[in-house]
Amino acid sequence: MYELIVQTLMVTPSGAFSPGPLTIATMTIGSNGGWKKGFMVALGHTFFEFPYVFAIAMTITAIKTLLEGFIGDILTIAGAMMILFFAYLTLKDTLITKAGNSNKKSDVYRYIKNPIVVGFLFTGLNIHFLLWWISIGFTLIAMSITIGIIGIVVMYVSHVWMDFLWLSLVAEASSRGLTIGGGKIYRALMLFFGILLIIFAINILLKRFMAIAIIP
Repeated sequence: MYELIVQTLMVTPSGAFSPGPLTIATMTIGSNGGWKKGFMVALGHTFFEFPYVFAIAMTITAIKTLLEGFIGDILTIAGAMMILFFAYLTLKDTLITKAGNSNKKSDVYRYIKNPIVVGFLFTGLNIHFLLWWISIGFTLIAMSITIGIIGIVVMYVSHVWMDFLWLSLVAEASSRGLTIGGGKIYRALMLFFGILLIIFAINILLKRFMAIAIIP
C-alpha cells in the first residue's frame, strides 16, 4: 500500500499538472469566481474520472481497443469541437465586451453555467486524458488491483487531490489577475486563453489523424 501511494504521488503530476484544455477552461471560468469555481470543475472531473478508472480496472483490454479504434476517433473529433466552441464563446465575449464592463454576463457563463459540467465534459471528451489512464496510469491501476477494491480507492484518493489543488489554484490565480489588473487584464487573459484553446484543439486533431504535434 505504501509503495502504491508513493508511486501514485510520483506519476500523477505528469497528468494533473500538464497544461491542457481543462486547465485553460478552468482559468477562463475561474476569472469570475476564483478557487471555488476551480474546485467545482475538479468535482466534475472526478465524477467522470473515478468511474472510468474503475472500469479500466475491470476491462482494460476492451477499453484500450475501443480508444485506439473508431470510437477513439469519434471522441477525438467531439472533444476538439467542444474545445473550439468554448474558445469561440470566450473570444466572442472578449471582443464585444468593453473593458471594465463587469456587469455583463459573458456568453461562456450563459452557455456553460455549471463548472461541474465543464469539468465532466472536458474530461470525458479528452482523448489524451482517456489514454493517459491506460498507458502511464495503468501501472497504478495494475498495482491497486492486486490489493483489491480498497487499493483502487486509496490509489485514486492519492491521485485526485492534486487535481483539486491544481484546478483550484489556477482558478484563484486567474481571479486575482482580474482583480488586480481590472478590465484590460481580463480581456487580455480571455483573448490568450481563447487562442490557446484553439491551438489545443488543432493539436489534438493533428496528433490523432496525422501524427503531427504542434505542441510538444
